[in-house]
Amino acid sequence: MRSTVRGAVSAAALLLTVVTPAVAQNGAVAGIVRASVGDAAFSASGTPLATVQVRVLGPGDQVVASTLTTSEGSFRIGDVPPGTYTVVFTSAGWVEHREPGVQVVSGQATSLQIAMGEQVFNLNPITVTASKTEEKVLEAPAAVEVVGTEDIAEQPATTIAEHLKDVPGVDVLPTGLQGAYLVVRGFNNIFSGATLTMTDNRIARVPSLRANILHFNPTTNLDLERIEVVLGPGSALYGPNASSGVVHSITKSPIDYPGGILSFGGGLRQQGDVPGVSPIDGFESSTEPVYHGEGRYAWRHSDRLGAKLSGQFFNGEDYRFVDPGEAEAQARAQACVDANYDISVPACRSFDAGLDLGTLDGLTALRTSVDNVAGGRDYDLKRWALDGRVDWRPNEETSLIFAGGRSMTNNSIDLTGLGAGQVQNWAYGYGQVRALWKTAFAQVFFNKSDNDETYLLQSGRPLIDRSSLLVAQIQNSTAFGRRQNFVYGFDFLRTNPQTESTINGRNEDDDKIKEFGGYVQSETDIGSRLDLVAALRVDKSDALEDPVFSPRAALVYSPDEANSLRVTFNRSFSTPSTLNLYLDISGASIPLGGPFRYDFRAQGVTNDGLQFRRRDGVALPDHMTPFGLLIGSNARTFQPTTTGQLWATVIEVVRASNPMLAGQLESLPPPTETDVGVSVLTLNRATQSFEPTVGIADGLEDVAPLKPTITNTLEAGYKGLLADRLLLAANVYYSKIDDFISALRNVTPNVFLNAADLIGYLTPFVGAANAQAIVLADENTTGIGEIPLGVITATEAGGTDATLILTYRNLADFDLWGSDLSATFILTDHFELSGSLSFVSDDRFDTGEEEVALNATTSKGSIGLRYRNEDAGFNANLRGRAVNGFPINSAIYEGRVNGYALADLNVGYRIPGAQDVWLTVDVQNLLDRDYRPTVGGPRLGRFTTLRVRYAF
Repeated sequence: MRSTVRGAVSAAALLLTVVTPAVAQNGAVAGIVRASVGDAAFSASGTPLATVQVRVLGPGDQVVASTLTTSEGSFRIGDVPPGTYTVVFTSAGWVEHREPGVQVVSGQATSLQIAMGEQVFNLNPITVTASKTEEKVLEAPAAVEVVGTEDIAEQPATTIAEHLKDVPGVDVLPTGLQGAYLVVRGFNNIFSGATLTMTDNRIARVPSLRANILHFNPTTNLDLERIEVVLGPGSALYGPNASSGVVHSITKSPIDYPGGILSFGGGLRQQGDVPGVSPIDGFESSTEPVYHGEGRYAWRHSDRLGAKLSGQFFNGEDYRFVDPGEAEAQARAQACVDANYDISVPACRSFDAGLDLGTLDGLTALRTSVDNVAGGRDYDLKRWALDGRVDWRPNEETSLIFAGGRSMTNNSIDLTGLGAGQVQNWAYGYGQVRALWKTAFAQVFFNKSDNDETYLLQSGRPLIDRSSLLVAQIQNSTAFGRRQNFVYGFDFLRTNPQTESTINGRNEDDDKIKEFGGYVQSETDIGSRLDLVAALRVDKSDALEDPVFSPRAALVYSPDEANSLRVTFNRSFSTPSTLNLYLDISGASIPLGGPFRYDFRAQGVTNDGLQFRRRDGVALPDHMTPFGLLIGSNARTFQPTTTGQLWATVIEVVRASNPMLAGQLESLPPPTETDVGVSVLTLNRATQSFEPTVGIADGLEDVAPLKPTITNTLEAGYKGLLADRLLLAANVYYSKIDDFISALRNVTPNVFLNAADLIGYLTPFVGAANAQAIVLADENTTGIGEIPLGVITATEAGGTDATLILTYRNLADFDLWGSDLSATFILTDHFELSGSLSFVSDDRFDTGEEEVALNATTSKGSIGLRYRNEDAGFNANLRGRAVNGFPINSAIYEGRVNGYALADLNVGYRIPGAQDVWLTVDVQNLLDRDYRPTVGGPRLGRFTTLRVRYAF
């Protein structure tokens, strides 16, 4: 069976205390590995190859023992039982060599001399993510795509998103020069966490936000060995929140990849005219400079010990974009500044929701929020990162890895569910210990955010985040004979949000989440080249009442080593995040004139849900009104949602500006429910309009406690390597999604007196023309039928005003199907042609309550032609991709992305006479097509960089 992956990690000390004693009756395999020279089977003049993995395989390709070659290319594997074996030699960039029929004799060492040929393109690399064990891509019981070492080295990138744009099934939504949201097989969202992103088996998401903010990751492009993408659910092995797939970045060991390398790049990003934006600091909007530097140095003390340090910095002007909501808020903020922050000025009152202005701290918070908004966007992107690691391999069966890193995003613009945020000095760090002994591994890691300067651009409110994630994991595998293997493990996760009440508000002291999970996977060789993989996992979160089960089954048929067919079933799940449960933050104030306003607030559902207040005999739940003071109450008092109550409120609202009209209305007989009905409309912040309320006919249900989203996926796939030149992969899947957790939605409708009914009621008293004028607005006034008199809100509403609540809900079930196709063809020893296609059945799904947007295209494709000639010191890659248009509906972002087609070009050249110096030119959007890849983001143009890379 397959060996357990050598990089999976650990808490560790107990794993190092066990050393296998030598057994006198066993033998050994030893020898040397060199690069091939000409047609010779082996030549002593060949360059010794270090860090080649040597594996001794028994019956059924079970790994008996393994090691790595030294810097002189030598190796020795002791304690091998007598018998006949196949010895396999693998190394990145070299053709795998298999030496069958190796005889091991008791008490003797069998000597081997191996020559390995250089491999320009590798169509069947080693992968570890699909099964948490080492296996070839063609063997994996899942759809796996790998971006290899050479591909990464030739493609400069600011984040890993650049390497994944052409991978089938992966959806990337760029939000600017460095920002991008990435998911596998759709359902992208602001702060989307449906796809599990990892680095060296460590969860790489921002701790409590569960957001894949890729530029927070301290890993550098120079330190990446490969990126593995598992398409489809991964919960059976990885637990919660891997429902759509896994993206796993694997870095280079300092022992296997010693030496130093530096890279520095500069370039220009181009952008067409942006309405509302003028040239800044002397630069035209089409010629903004960008700088990116990276470095890595790995020290290899011996075959057993090594250390490395890598780092990077990035600086550039982001693409410019004018958000209408930000522009409106900025105008109000500037008016408040001009009024010297006078809280009696309506413009200033737009920013004081939830603040105690009777205190010095409250006034300071108001000034800070106003100044933040008045300053507008700061487009000057800056970040740096450092990452370090120590590898110790005390013997051939044991390894211990210590790693840690820290990134600092000095300035950037990133999207949130309440609009864009200005990220300032956000530190993200981690510490990790991994250990491996034989087939057992364990790990402990700790992720931490540290920030108190970030704020929302529409409200100026701070976003403080000092949250952390602690994870402990252990795994082992046990083989029973040649046909049966079990992989089993246990996980513990503790998420500890710390936001100083800026994000989680009143829930700050009750927002921690602990999760426990265990799993077992069976791998059975049932004969006739047929393998059965079955797994079961159970997880329990203290934020959920019931445990969640995640079964997995795969039947893999391999008629030969180069082809495989599989049928799989996976049940995966996503648990409610801390934001889903405990969010409590004011997103904006909605001014109504004078001191009156609504608080537009994002709130989690908590463990108990959100309830509306109801009265006997009244059809609709109670409401809060911002005009509470006018009716002898306050904005936080619940009022009955009846015609009589709203009529009394509207008279007092009118009295504040037009006492004569108020007296006239007051003299009329109050309308009854039969005369004038109550209109219940929901504010859509994306369109700034009131829309019919979903579910009002059924009585407006409470928001129930959240359940995990369950995804059941049935998939069939084929992977084949034909004539060692053509790699084909085809996958077709069907998914049924239950209890999908929505993006932030306004669940608190506003109440009005029905305008048509009001006109009909008033006409007999004042005439049709006057009735029309009183009820409907003109250029100078607001009609009484268009005043949002109150909001039907939850009893748990936060803040100090009448509150509109954005929150999350479980939606009804829906299903979809899709397919992913890819092909790679080696045309010659130096040319490779590749292409991919992905298709999803729908981009909107009707749940009966609201539509769920895929937030990704239903169809896309890519094609690429790569040239690589190491001897000539030249490589080039021309890529094209096309994306069909699709709708976006995520929190306050709603609209449509138009389809687009782009071409990218990358060229690398080694300087003659300077063997280790490369020049690289990278051009994204070669033809400078003006396109907008997501709603709420800017239009993008050409981005060109020139880099120098020096290895030493």
